[in-house]
Amino acid sequence: MVTRRHRPSPALLVSLAVSASLLVVVSVLVRHRPVALWERDLFVLINHLPSWLTPMLVVVMQAGSYAAVFVAAAAAVILRRTGVAWRFLLAGNLAYWLAVAVKAAVARQRPAALLTELTLRDTVTGALGYPSGHVAVATALALVAAQAGNSRWHRLAWTVIALVAVARIHVGAHLPVDAVGGILVGWLAVGLTRLAVGEVGPQQSTHDLRETLRRRGFDVRRLESIGGDARGSQPWQAVTTDGQRLFVKVTGGQQRDADWAYKLYRSLRYRHVADTPPYLSPEQQSEHETYLTLLAERAGVRVPAVVTTATAPGGNALLVQEFIDAAPLSAVVGPVPIAAVRDAWGQVALLHRAGIAHRDLRAANVLVDGDRAYLVDLGFGVDDAPADQRARDIVELLVALASRVDPASVVAAAVDRLGAETVADSVPFLQPPVLSRAGRNVLHAHPDLLKCLREEILRRCPDRERPPAKVVRTAPRDILLLVVLGLIVHLLLPQLGELRTAIHLMVHANPVAVVATLLGSALTYLLSAVVLRLAAANRVPLGEATLVQVAASFANRLAPGSLGGAALSLRYLHQKGLDTAAAVTAVVVSRTAGVVSVVVLLPILLPFARQPARTLTHGATKALPLLLGALVALLVLAAVLAAPRIQRRARAAAGRVIAALRTLTHQHRLRRLVAASVTLTLTYGLCLYLALLATGQPVDIALLPPVILVCVIGEGVASAAPTPGGLGATEAALVSGLLLYGVPLDTAVAGVLIYRLATFWLPVPPGYLALRHMTRHRLL
Repeated sequence: MVTRRHRPSPALLVSLAVSASLLVVVSVLVRHRPVALWERDLFVLINHLPSWLTPMLVVVMQAGSYAAVFVAAAAAVILRRTGVAWRFLLAGNLAYWLAVAVKAAVARQRPAALLTELTLRDTVTGALGYPSGHVAVATALALVAAQAGNSRWHRLAWTVIALVAVARIHVGAHLPVDAVGGILVGWLAVGLTRLAVGEVGPQQSTHDLRETLRRRGFDVRRLESIGGDARGSQPWQAVTTDGQRLFVKVTGGQQRDADWAYKLYRSLRYRHVADTPPYLSPEQQSEHETYLTLLAERAGVRVPAVVTTATAPGGNALLVQEFIDAAPLSAVVGPVPIAAVRDAWGQVALLHRAGIAHRDLRAANVLVDGDRAYLVDLGFGVDDAPADQRARDIVELLVALASRVDPASVVAAAVDRLGAETVADSVPFLQPPVLSRAGRNVLHAHPDLLKCLREEILRRCPDRERPPAKVVRTAPRDILLLVVLGLIVHLLLPQLGELRTAIHLMVHANPVAVVATLLGSALTYLLSAVVLRLAAANRVPLGEATLVQVAASFANRLAPGSLGGAALSLRYLHQKGLDTAAAVTAVVVSRTAGVVSVVVLLPILLPFARQPARTLTHGATKALPLLLGALVALLVLAAVLAAPRIQRRARAAAGRVIAALRTLTHQHRLRRLVAASVTLTLTYGLCLYLALLATGQPVDIALLPPVILVCVIGEGVASAAPTPGGLGATEAALVSGLLLYGVPLDTAVAGVLIYRLATFWLPVPPGYLALRHMTRHRLL
């Protein structure tokens, strides 16, 4: 019996990503480059091996033929391994046809067409060589066999793969890189097979498991698998001949790779992760859990008692514990007794006093038996745990319990058992990224649960409110931005030699146009103040509103997405007597007006986007439209990624915004608000146009609309980018867009630098002084 799970593990996702990426990279290099000298020499060396080796290598080579797929499947059926037979068929066929598809895409010929110094030792069919289909099929079959067997099969599998690769090179059918491509195709095919049919968990038959337990002195009468999300392990229930019930946890299969991949993902995604190093073997994983369970038991925590440990054939590790006849919290039918909730917090208090953090306190790992609770599965736990790890435990259990019991009762029980200060210290971690997948699923069903828990904790500890902890290191939009910036750098890097010319143009810029650019930049602050004042229903003076916008130029350099300026405006409006709801509504309306201005201008500006560039260099004519398309896609994807947060946070504000817009309409200020916002957008575009004129761009009114369009896209990138003010991303987007419309590279670079100097850098010192002035005069 082999256990399967259909949720892809981190190890599988990493395997698919790495194999696919390497295959793409190698294929691109092979397609665009001739045969390298080292590859030619290695081919000649293997091709000229002694001829007496040829018959043996030809026989081994058949392990990669298409017929070998069906032979391997038939052998598995004879051995009564039907599941393995299906995987042989699927992986083998995927490898074969993927190799055919990649051959057609890359179109690299065989050695006979590329080299003159070779000896053909077997019949070779087909004109295309990369990747090797024989090596791909052999890799797929060998890896499937290795996963189905024990550790000795791993060495045999790689030996077969290496021999098939050498054989194909020796007979003159493939170059060495063709064999590498075949290995990558086979690796990818096995990953896709695991994704399609489910991963093989700890590969343990019931017979081997019974024998392992018998060697430990347990004669098993009944053995049955326990379902559920076991995180890379397989749980069993065993009943011995004398009636003793045991819980058997088998760790192995993909667990070691999953543990490594999971911890690598956590260290890249989250800040201050206190994970232990990945375990090198299933035995280490099992020993770690045993050690923590014994420590917890000594501290008085109610955990299943450890009975024994063992190592099964194939290297899988067994942890045997007494069986607890209790239901997981997630499976309890009916209301959960409040006494069980208090007891669960009592067990967590004992665990934390012993210096242990569970780190996986989801509902499946809290067993409830009447008024008593048990903590199970300490495999992810750590001892000598820091305070933030213990706080994350509290957050996970708060969410798990509050989904079944009234949040006020859950918080009251936590405060009673842990203490008010300890519970209050978890408030900064009350955020979705801290939770497990199960916890986030609870939030999908109860969107306001974290808010209710936070309010209840702060009601009991009003002086302990703190800002959210920075737990996320890498967000999805950061990855998207890096991809787009990589494309931009790849396109513009060959033309960086023009930078000296751009600097020369800046030094000798037209002073009149530079002054006009600076005046246009100053005008944007006045227009922004007008927009804010109209959004606030004229309840703030224009002079102070302008001062707020100047101060925001400094605050926005400290936070991405203009968040600093928004926070500054909220504080100012609140200080002027507007309540929180009215202040938030005014800021949101001002931002909405900016979006409306873009919607109004796009139908006018988009027709100019169809005009092709006429003076692009280095073959960028085809690449740049795709590049700008990627930039627009970045904005769309950033909005989509943020949509769940926007939907949750904006539902309550949407009604207020609509009401505010209706009020503006009745007071005939909506048209003035939109007009001011459109003028603001046009002024930014005019500043960019003036900056280009300053660097020597000839006056051409026909170029003004495209420049405004490019500016709109660039400012959108600035809002989506994770860097303050869109630093880096905005400059790249603006230069790329200007190149699309025929602006010379040196002029585009110099003009963008002057534009950013006028609108981004020079306002920083006045912004700091304005912020100090507002603080001193209690306007904030």
